[in-house]
Amino acid sequence: MDAIYARQSVDKKDSISIDTQIELCKKECAIPEVIEIYADKGYSGSNLKRPEFQRLLDDVKAGKITRIITYRLDRISRSVLDFGNLMVLFEQHGVSFNSTMEKFDTSTPIGRAMLSITMVFAQLERETIQQRIRDNYYARGEKGMFLGGPAPFGFIKVEAHSELGKLKMLEENPGTIGILKQLYQMYGNEMMTLGEIARNLNEESVPSPNGTIWDSCKVSRILRNPVAVKADIDVFHYYQERGVKFTNEPVEFTLDKGCYLYGKRESNERKYTDVKDHILSLAPHEGVIEPDLFLRVQRRLDENKQIDNRRKSQITWLTGLIKCGKCGYSAIPKSSCNGKYTYIYCTGKTSYSCCDIDGNLGALNAVEAVIEDRIIKWAKQYSDIKAEITVSDNRERNRLQCRIEELNQEIQKSVAALIQASEVSAKYINERIEELDRECKMLVAELNNHTESNHGETLNKEISDLPGAWSSLSVQQKNSIASLLISRINLLKNEIEIEWSYDFDIQ
Repeated sequence: MDAIYARQSVDKKDSISIDTQIELCKKECAIPEVIEIYADKGYSGSNLKRPEFQRLLDDVKAGKITRIITYRLDRISRSVLDFGNLMVLFEQHGVSFNSTMEKFDTSTPIGRAMLSITMVFAQLERETIQQRIRDNYYARGEKGMFLGGPAPFGFIKVEAHSELGKLKMLEENPGTIGILKQLYQMYGNEMMTLGEIARNLNEESVPSPNGTIWDSCKVSRILRNPVAVKADIDVFHYYQERGVKFTNEPVEFTLDKGCYLYGKRESNERKYTDVKDHILSLAPHEGVIEPDLFLRVQRRLDENKQIDNRRKSQITWLTGLIKCGKCGYSAIPKSSCNGKYTYIYCTGKTSYSCCDIDGNLGALNAVEAVIEDRIIKWAKQYSDIKAEITVSDNRERNRLQCRIEELNQEIQKSVAALIQASEVSAKYINERIEELDRECKMLVAELNNHTESNHGETLNKEISDLPGAWSSLSVQQKNSIASLLISRINLLKNEIEIEWSYDFDIQ
């Protein structure tokens, strides 16, 4: 029995329909009425996992088919390897193959030879088209154009024109850009967890990107995307350390533009999990997230597994900070017998019997009140400085870093040139290297002074809203802030000593 196989991956105006393919194939049949038809619509020819084609193969193996007729050989497969294996299978079961367009009949030696040659060129054409598509895709990325798919959260797609034709770029979405900024604030400054942010958004009925409920993965994926950052040299270095390739020079990272990060990943990997060998391009749209906040978020996400897996106490936000002022062992809260009061006890005494302190170290609520008062005083004092970093300060710092990067690259090129240089040329190259090194050292010193002078200003910016927001924070949020500011708290009877992480001068 003759079998007709037809396939159409996409229904286009310029593609031949399955019905037309079948009618053309019937003309090759000696008895058109004695045929079996197999048709797959909406399936690619890149693999053999097609329902009707598998049914055809089952019938071939069962000995029901003597000849297979198709409109063109690429309807069967676009892979030389797959087609070769199919020809072996067909030959084993006495099945010949006929293509109406190429006029091949594998029942003859010349037909089999011509079929193999044509399949080689068919695969070459397919791979050439794929390479052309990839080249065009990355060329668009290098031009800073959006590479397709849904617009990232906080943005909308708009049409743009370039030498590559009509392309898409991004603009801020007025309806969601504020939420995007809020996500970075909640995670980077307010120290909320991904789960807490998701719950907060769900409780406020904030629509998620795909209309479903918010979860930690959605929040993390949005925060990982560099599309919204005001890319500077620190952002460049962050991704450089992770093996990312760039289409722009370091000096182009000037605090203005967002970024596109794209590249192939394994199907079982989450986006942005491993960005090695990905490509980063500066985008034509303006960034909206300050680079220091963006990088703070990225580094916290980098350590997120450890943070999320750490056991957290729900009793007090001082967990992990309180130590016995006498023996140095951790101090933990325990409730009284009637459950009305909670006191702090030294584990050196209760667990290890190595401390002779008498009784407890104090009431938990009293200790919390003292530490809270100190933190609020610190926040108010530094907020009153009103020393928020200005755009000009950021640009100057970024200018210095860009120039340092440029000098380092020139030094590396000059060192490489020494290998091929003559004795006379080497003299001038060495002089140039010394000159570049002197300038680089001067800029590094200037950058260090600039960074140190802005240290207090950066801290002030991060905690300016802390006094008013403290009472509404969760235990975990308070613990995150306290852990950031305080190294340890030493407790003795009626005595509290705070070891701050920074050199504070609280009045």
